[in-house]
Amino acid sequence: MPIEQLALLFLVVIAANLLVLLALYLAWRGRRGQTDPDRQPQMTQSAGAAGASSRLLANASALSPQLYQRVVRVASLMFILAAMVDVQLTATGPVTVTMIFLAVGAIAIVLSQEILPVGRLGRWRLPFEAAAAIVFVTVLLILTGGSTSPFFFGYILLVGAASLWASGFGALLLAVTTSLAYLIGVLVPLNSAPSTLADIGRIAFNVIALGLVAYVSAIVGREQRRAREEALRLSRYDSLTGLHSRDFFTAELEQEILRAARSGRAFALLMFDLDGLKAANDRFGHASGDTLLRAVADTLRGDIRVTDVAARWGGDEFVLLLPETDLTGAMLVADKVRIDVGRLALPHNGLVIRTSASIGLVTYPDDGKSSTELMRRADIAMYEAKRRGRDQVVRFAREPKQDAGPVAAMPIGVVDATIVEEVLRERR
Repeated sequence: MPIEQLALLFLVVIAANLLVLLALYLAWRGRRGQTDPDRQPQMTQSAGAAGASSRLLANASALSPQLYQRVVRVASLMFILAAMVDVQLTATGPVTVTMIFLAVGAIAIVLSQEILPVGRLGRWRLPFEAAAAIVFVTVLLILTGGSTSPFFFGYILLVGAASLWASGFGALLLAVTTSLAYLIGVLVPLNSAPSTLADIGRIAFNVIALGLVAYVSAIVGREQRRAREEALRLSRYDSLTGLHSRDFFTAELEQEILRAARSGRAFALLMFDLDGLKAANDRFGHASGDTLLRAVADTLRGDIRVTDVAARWGGDEFVLLLPETDLTGAMLVADKVRIDVGRLALPHNGLVIRTSASIGLVTYPDDGKSSTELMRRADIAMYEAKRRGRDQVVRFAREPKQDAGPVAAMPIGVVDATIVEEVLRERR
C-alpha cells in the first residue's frame, strides 16, 4: 500500500474515533446533573456510605450472572458455528487452519465457562472476556481476508453486546480498542491490504459503524441501568422520609437473626408510633404532617449508629434495628429517641406542631427468635405504651410478674439524659 493511502487510512480512522468521542461527550454533557446509574447513590439513611466510584467496565445489567454467562456462551458458539459453515462453503482463506482455529475457540469458550464460574474474576470478568473476543475476531479476520473478510460482523456483535454492560468510559474504550484491532486485521501482510479509495472508504464506514453501535448500546444500557437503579431505590427507601422501606427492613431483620444465631450476640428492635399525628393532620393539614414525619426521620438518623437500620413501617409508625445491642443499650437509645422526638417543635402560622413517641422494645433471643415473633411483640409493647399514657418506652416481657401485666414499662425520665448521651457516644 502506498504511504499516502496508508496515511489517509489512519486519518480516516482517527477522525471516525473522534466523532464517536464527540458523540459520547455530548451525551455525557446532557446527563450532567442527573443521577448516574453507574454510581451507587449516596444513602440518605445513616447506614449509607459514599457511593463507589465508576468502574470502567462492570456488569451493571439487570441480567443475573448466570443468565449473562449463558448468553455469552450461546452467542459465541453460534457465531463460531456459522463461521465454520461459511468457511467450509466459500473456502475463504486457509480452510484447514481456519477451521482448527475456530474449533479451538469453541473448546476454549466451553472450558472457560467451566473453569471460570460465575463469581470468578469479579468485575474484571467482562474486560477479560471482551479482550479475548477482540483478539479472537482479529485473528479470524486475518485468516479470512482482512478488509474483505465477511466476519467483520463479529466486531459489531462484540461491541454492541459489551457496550450494554459497559459503564463510565468503557464503551468509548471498547470502540477505540476494537477499531485499532480492526485496523491491525486489515493491514497485516498476510492479507490483501486495501489499495484503493473504495477499500479505504469501506474500512472507514466500518469503523464509524463500530462507534455508532457502541454509542447507541451504551446509551440504551445506561438508561436501562438508570431505570433499574430507580426501581431498586424505590424498593429500598421510603419516598417521603428517606428512611428504609418496610420490605428492606424485613429482609435486614431476617439477616440479623441469622448473624445473631451464628455469633450468639443479642440485638434489639424498637417500634414506635407518633402520638397525635392524626389530630395534627386534621388541624394543620397533611402537608404539615408530612413535614413532621420528615423531621422525625432526621431525628432518627442523628440518634443511631452507622450499623443501625431505621425504617418507616407505615403511616406514623417507625422501626429501629439495633445490631449487637443488649437490653440496657436499647433502653438508652429508645429513651434518647423519645426525648428528641418530644423536643421537635415545628412552627405553623403562629402555632407550634409537636408530637411524642410511644415505643415498644424487644430483644433477641429473649423476646423471640423469629422476625414474626419479634415484630408482633414489639407491636404489643408499643400499644401498651400508648395505653399507659403515651410518650414512654415499654419492653415486652415474655414472663411478666403477676402484677406487671403483659409487658414491663420503662418509666419516663428514669434515665438521666447525660448518661444517655455518654452511652450513645460509646456505641458509636
